[in-house]
Amino acid sequence: MNPIGRLPLNALRAFEAAARHQSFLKAADELAVTPGAVSRHIKALEIELGLRLFERFNRAVRLTPEGEQLAEGVRRGLAAMQDAVAEVQGRRAGPLAVSVMHSLAARWLVPRITDFQQRYPDIQVMVSASDFAADLVRDPIDIAIRFGTGPYPGYAVTQLIATRMFPVCSPRLLETQVLREPRDLAHALLLADVHVTPDETTWRHWLEAAGVPEIDANRGLQFSNTYLAIEAALAGRGVALAQEAMVVDELAAGRLVRLFDLAIPGTHGHSILTLPEKAELPAIRRFRAWLIEQAKRDGLYPE
Repeated sequence: MNPIGRLPLNALRAFEAAARHQSFLKAADELAVTPGAVSRHIKALEIELGLRLFERFNRAVRLTPEGEQLAEGVRRGLAAMQDAVAEVQGRRAGPLAVSVMHSLAARWLVPRITDFQQRYPDIQVMVSASDFAADLVRDPIDIAIRFGTGPYPGYAVTQLIATRMFPVCSPRLLETQVLREPRDLAHALLLADVHVTPDETTWRHWLEAAGVPEIDANRGLQFSNTYLAIEAALAGRGVALAQEAMVVDELAAGRLVRLFDLAIPGTHGHSILTLPEKAELPAIRRFRAWLIEQAKRDGLYPE
C-alpha cells in the first residue's frame, strides 16, 4: 500500500476537481493551473493505480465506475483535511483580506475590484485601507500591498507597481493659467503630500530634474495624503505631483492632464506581500495574478 507520506496529493486534488466538474478545463480554472497540468496529474494517477479513471471523448470526459468510487473517497478525504486545517486555525475560511494604503485603494484598486469579483464570484474580498504597515502574522490580513523600498524579511514579495512621478492639473486650470514649461510653475499653486519619509520623491526632486531648482517646492497647499492632493488638483486648485498609478484613470477620462514630458522614477514602489506558507493558496494566488494583470494593463508593472 502507498504510505501516506507518498500520497500524490496534487494529483488527487486535480482528480477531485475534474471529477466534480466533469471537465479538465474547469478543473484547471479552479486550481489556477493549465488543462495540460490537470491531464498530466490524472494520467500519472491512473498509472500509479493501474486503473482508468476517466473515459475521454473529443470534447468531454466521463468517470469510469472505478473513477466514481475513487472520487467519492477522495472528496471525503479532502473535506476531512480541510476541516482539520480550519480547526487548527481556529476559524473557518473568511473573506480574502487585503491591506492597502488609502490613496492606492481609492485611486486604483477599488475602481478595478469588480472585475475580480466577476471572474471569481466565490472569492469574497475585504479591502482594509490603512496607511500603517500591516503585520500579516498578527493581523487577520492575507495580502498586503506595501509602498516602500523593501526588503521585507519574512514575507513572500512580488513587485507590483513601479512609481513614476509627474505634475498634473485640471484642464480648467489651463484656461486661466499658462503652464507651457516647468519654469511657469513659479506662478502656480503646488499641491503636495507632506506625510512622506525623508527618502521619498517630492516636488523638490522633480523641480531639480526639470532644471528649475530655484522654485520653492514648499510653498502651496499641503495635505496629509496623496489622495487629498489629487482631489485638490481635480477641483482646479493647483498642480499636484502625482504617482502615475494614482491618476491613470483621471488622465484617461480627461479629468486631469499631465504637464510636461518629464517623469522621474520614485524611490518607492508598491509590492505584494504574503506569508510564505500562504503564498500559493488558490485565492491568494488568483488575486496576486489579477493584480499583476491590472498593473501590466495600465503600464505600471516594473519591467
